Amino acid sequence: MEKNKTCNRPWRYSLAMFGLSIAGYMYVTYGTFFYTETIGLSMKLIALGNVLYAVWDAFNDPIAGYLSDRTRTRWGRRKPWLLVSVPVFVLSSILFFSPPASLGTGVGLAVYFTVFLMLTETGNTISTVNYHSLLPELYRDEKRRNQANALRQAMQLVGMIIGVSLVPMITAAIGYRATALALGLLSGALILYSILGCRERSEFSQSEQPGLLASLKALATNANFWLVSVSHFFYQSTSGLLLAGIPFYIKYALQLPDSNATFLSAAVFVSAIPSMYLWYRLINRLGTLKCWRIALAWLGLSLVPMYFVHSLLPACLAGVLVGVGIAGVTANLDMVNSVLIEDDAARYGVRREATFFAGISFITRLSSLTRSGVFLLLFTLFGFESGENPGAMPGTAARFMMIVFPIALMAFSVCASLLVRFRAPAARAAKPAAKL
Repeated sequence: MEKNKTCNRPWRYSLAMFGLSIAGYMYVTYGTFFYTETIGLSMKLIALGNVLYAVWDAFNDPIAGYLSDRTRTRWGRRKPWLLVSVPVFVLSSILFFSPPASLGTGVGLAVYFTVFLMLTETGNTISTVNYHSLLPELYRDEKRRNQANALRQAMQLVGMIIGVSLVPMITAAIGYRATALALGLLSGALILYSILGCRERSEFSQSEQPGLLASLKALATNANFWLVSVSHFFYQSTSGLLLAGIPFYIKYALQLPDSNATFLSAAVFVSAIPSMYLWYRLINRLGTLKCWRIALAWLGLSLVPMYFVHSLLPACLAGVLVGVGIAGVTANLDMVNSVLIEDDAARYGVRREATFFAGISFITRLSSLTRSGVFLLLFTLFGFESGENPGAMPGTAARFMMIVFPIALMAFSVCASLLVRFRAPAARAAKPAAKL
């Protein structure tokens, strides 16, 4: 009886995003810092590992999406993949923060870092592709979808507070390994509870699916797909640098103990939670596309004050502005993706949510190459190699990592978004003119 009462409820669906965020943001934010500052792995080896992982991670996204769309089981298309991938994601994220001391700080540790980074991201990729694909399927009405998405993204921000803001305090008390274990188990429990409460639409599983080449052709010839993906690419590059840069910014730019990263990240993500409601109202009033562009521009401009502050309190106040921008982009990302998918479905009469999400993810995952390029530039321009050898200007290097490079990337993201043109809702609701 309880299952029927909570089946497909937005609050239960959103719990999976909470779980994915807790474990996911811990390794995204503190993985590089943990391996360079705590263990002493060279930034050059980390950059090389990120390049290898990015290539692998980009290509497994389309495969995951294609297989998901073609899956046919009595439990649906997405749920079986989630039930398999979530345990892989949780276990590998725990092992990522548990390297054996016997590996030292050379090639052996670099191989371990790369292997478990790949495993963690593979589990995360399969989980997120299938989870995100449920949104346009479970919630067909755009207003209800906006409600579910806003709640889901609010849960993501709460997860970010735990996975980003509280991690320095927790690791200071119990260490990285125990923290990864606790957050990993919590994440797995939340995701599985959420997914078991989702009931997929059987009619979507019955639709005929085109072959891989036909699906890839549909993506390749869709101009909006490329523009949306490129905009997401530059935003994800920015987001990754912001998250990875917070502990470096605190330690080297503000010259404070790295545990103070808790306060700066909390200022960003706590302010983002109530902002999510404001963006939800704006989306209903102005529409997804316009709000998306406004949010991207806001985020880029909000980073400017961060460059000129030199103490924690002004940094936190500036972080509030960044949090509002992050909330806006976060609230709009999957709404834009959903409109893109509906546009394609109206044109071809085929539901291929996972293929589109995976295709977008294929491009955005390559943002890791941007981060690798930035890491190499930090070494080349400022001599920043590791915590043991931070170079002559580590403070400037940290500001470039967290502020200068992200501002430039957000400018490109805004430009791409301005070129997106969706058909009117009435045209998307019309009978498809062609099929693939």
